[in-house]
This record gives sequence, C-alpha cells and structure tokens, in this order.
Amino acid sequence: MTPTPPVLSAAEARRTALAAQLLDRPRRPGPVTGRRIRTVLDRLNVLQVDSVSVLARAHYVPVYSRLGPYETARLDRFWHQAPRDWTEYWAHEASLVPTWLRPALMAVQRRTWMSATDVDAALREELSQRILALLETSRPLTARQVEARLGDHGRYEGNWGWNWSVVRRVLEDLFASGRIASAGRNAQFERRFFPVSRLTADVGEPDGHTAAVDLVRVASRALGVATDASLADYYRIPVKAARTATRDLHRAGVLEPVCLPGPGQRAVPAWRHVEAATPRRATGRALVSPFDPLVFHRPRVEDLFGVRYRLGIYTPAPKRTRGYYSLLFLLGERLAAQVDLKADRGSRVLLVRGAWWEDPAGLPGRTESGAGASGEAGALGRAADVGHVAGELAAELGEMARWLALEAVVVERDADGDLAQEAARALRKLQGF
Repeated sequence: MTPTPPVLSAAEARRTALAAQLLDRPRRPGPVTGRRIRTVLDRLNVLQVDSVSVLARAHYVPVYSRLGPYETARLDRFWHQAPRDWTEYWAHEASLVPTWLRPALMAVQRRTWMSATDVDAALREELSQRILALLETSRPLTARQVEARLGDHGRYEGNWGWNWSVVRRVLEDLFASGRIASAGRNAQFERRFFPVSRLTADVGEPDGHTAAVDLVRVASRALGVATDASLADYYRIPVKAARTATRDLHRAGVLEPVCLPGPGQRAVPAWRHVEAATPRRATGRALVSPFDPLVFHRPRVEDLFGVRYRLGIYTPAPKRTRGYYSLLFLLGERLAAQVDLKADRGSRVLLVRGAWWEDPAGLPGRTESGAGASGEAGALGRAADVGHVAGELAAELGEMARWLALEAVVVERDADGDLAQEAARALRKLQGF
C-alpha cells in the first residue's frame, strides 16, 4: 500500500519556505562579501530583472533582503564580467539566472510576443546574419547601437506597446532563440548583446523533459515545499511539464510528497525537497520586494501567509488597495505589513506613501491571541501588535534608507493605510529620523 503523505501544519510550511529562501533568521552583521552574495545566488538561482526603479532595480533588492546593505557592484560582477557565472534570459519574466541553466530555459522558454516570425523571411535572414557578423567583430552593443550601424528597416506596425524597429525585433528574436547572449546592461538599463560563444561553450540544448526536470529540481530546493503550480511558476514552465518532472524527481529521491492544509480542511498535495529544513522558529526581518522569489507565485503567498498581494503599478489607480509600489514586511513568520515606498533621490529621502497592517489572524492555521476578538481585549491586542509592527518596520526602513544613500525616512502627510501614522511616530523615536 502507498503510505499516506504527511500533512504539514501551515506554520511548518511557512517556516520551511522561509528557511529555503534564507529568510528565516536575522541578517548576519558585518561586510557583505562576494562569497556571501554567491551563497544567496546559489540558493535562489533566479533574480527577476525589471526596468522599474521607484525604489531600486528589481534584481538588487532580494540580495539586500537576505544580506542587508551591500555594494551592488559586487552583484554586477557576476553577470557583467568574465567568466559571467550568471546571465540574463527569460525565466520568471526577464531574469538573471546561472549560466549553466540557460540551455534548460531555452528548451522551455519561447516568448512569442517579441518574435520576428512575421517579418519577411528573406529580410529576417539577412538581418540575422548581419547582426551576428557585427557582434562577432565589436564590443557588446545595445539595440540602439545595432540599429545605428545597420540602418533603418522600418518599424513594427502591430498592436502592442513598444513599437520596436524591425532590427530590434530580429535582435530580440536572436536573443530568445539563444543565438546571441546578454553581456549585461548599461547605465540606462539597456541590454548589451554579444555572441553566445563569448558567454559559454556550446553544450547543446536538452530535450524539453530533461530541461523541466532540471528546472524543477532547482526550484524545489529554493522553495522548500511547494505545489506543482508553484514549482512551475518559479521559471514559468507549463504546469503539466512540472507535474511530470516532480514524479521523476520523487522516484529519484529528490522530492517527497506531503500535504498542506487547504480551504475547508482539504489537504493540498505538495512536494518537499529532501534537503529542506523546518526550523522551530522563524525570526527574520526584511522588506520583500514585489519581484522577490519568495512571492513570485501570488496564490502561494495567500495560501501560506494569508496575505493578498498585488503590485499597484500594473493596476489602475482607482483599483489600488495597497499603493503604487508596495513591499511586504516580513517579521518572523508573518508578512506583517505592506508599505508603499519611493526613493526620492532629489530630496535624498525614502518616502513612505502608505502603510497597511496585516492581521495575524489571517495566517492559515493560526489564531493570534486577541486578534479578531471582540471588545476591549481585542482592541488592545490589535493596538499592541500594530505598535510592535510599526516599531520594527521603522527600524527596517531606516536601514534600507542608509543602503540607498538616503538621509531620512519621511512618511507623507497624506499617507494612506492604517499603519502609516503609527509608523511615523515610531520613526520619530529613532535618532536621525
């Protein structure tokens, strides 16, 4: 008979996930060396890249969340300088990934929206050969630089937003198909292209199933415990491919089946990596960005932490409930608050545009003492927790401001949210803020 998979409590699942993501304990003091950054990279194995810089570039913040203040140039070296152990490719959207994983991603990632398949075939082939020849004999070039050298071949007249030139579309098509690679990004955050031969020796592209197994193996270690859907989302591969891969990894002894508590006492099938640890307590504290691997899969955030998380920049203003660019505030095993932040570099301040307390009673499988209770005792319990969360959040905001070379944290006068004014009071108590 097949044994019944063990059922993890919601708290066990949260702590397992946080430990796998290196967020279960306080950050270690002291200088952040390249070796410590590599430890984080080797566990996460993906950092999403995004042009949004309301606070800081997306790929910088997850490393900060785990290590504290560090020199971002140390991270840049991993993908801007030889031997380029990391490179950019399509994963969870545009992402930094280990160079050795790139062939597996190429086998499963085919982002058709930027393809050049509807460009005249003869023109596409001519431009492809000219681009390849140009990159072979030049330093890494941006799309604008390539366009300047190859001349104007018209622009795409389609119905999507970038209105790219034909040259740019062929260039991106070559990148997606793996025929050229990224040498990093410049100060304007433009991707710099060079021949793939300068990135790595050609090891061939694995078949789709082998690629999915490799990707799910890496994702499962980074997530600790996860459903098929969450494992698939980590590198944006089809759920069906991930489901087949998890069965192979189970047979290989890499994954073990477990169940997570679901709605209405329903057990949800999931997988735990055999090396995953479940600490007795989670004591970390961090601001977690919208692009952090911990929160890639929003249904997982809601299921594990009882928090509905949406990024406001992609939501029309009237429909936003948590501001424009809100980060989650991790405190212990809770996502205890959301805080809408902006780095105002002109005024050299970190602006708090909104802050919202997240009720601990919302945590799956947990009822906080006093939380959700009626009457005076419930109100006092909530007030005490709000004050505690605000104080911890204020300290974390001060540390982030210093990392960003900002001189103060300022809560806007009309800041939204039930935690905003409590956070402002806590900030006033901190020396220098």
